[in-house]
Amino acid sequence: MATITKRGDGQWQSKVRKKGYPVQSKTFTTKAQADRWSRHVESEMDRGIFLSTTEAENTRLCDLIDRYKMEIVHCQPAS
Repeated sequence: MATITKRGDGQWQSKVRKKGYPVQSKTFTTKAQADRWSRHVESEMDRGIFLSTTEAENTRLCDLIDRYKMEIVHCQPAS
């Protein structure tokens, strides 16, 4: 079930808690956006197709480039 709370001027936080899934939390500028997001997440959880995007949202581009260099570029055989 989702909980939507006001967090200061112009910020609304939505938290979705459902047994068997990690807690999902995101902040929005409008209550309608927070409500829409929480309904979407709950729907995916109910249908069993939910995939957490937390890691992707918290990964910086420079970290991805470094990982690519280490895992792809350096693993290729020299010509």
